[in-house]
Amino acid sequence: MRHRLNRGGNREANNALWRIAMVRLAHRHHSTEAYVHRRREEGRTDREIMRCLKRYIAREVFHALTNPEDVPRAVDLRLQRLTTGISLATAAGHLGITVVRLSRLERGIVHSADLANTYQDWLNTQPSPAA
Repeated sequence: MRHRLNRGGNREANNALWRIAMVRLAHRHHSTEAYVHRRREEGRTDREIMRCLKRYIAREVFHALTNPEDVPRAVDLRLQRLTTGISLATAAGHLGITVVRLSRLERGIVHSADLANTYQDWLNTQPSPAA
């Protein structure tokens, strides 16, 4: 029988880890399914697998919090687009997204590291305006 070392943990954090695990399982998250498969091959019960999975997710969250991804600032993206003379509609059309979504990214309302990096890479390939 397994005994908990600390009965007074953070209930909200535990609930968040459980919810992340359940959503990943429900949406068939690739790395989560592989992790569960490995644990099942070890002969673990579903309860033990869930405990291990929450610890796995906690390590991922801790790593993400302590090593934040370098994302271009929204203000810099907007300024770069304006200095090259590209309209918001042109940029959105090239990226295959709506003007509203790109505008929200530039204003810092929506945060998407992948989109911001793709947008910055595309802006860097655009010719600068003639002086």
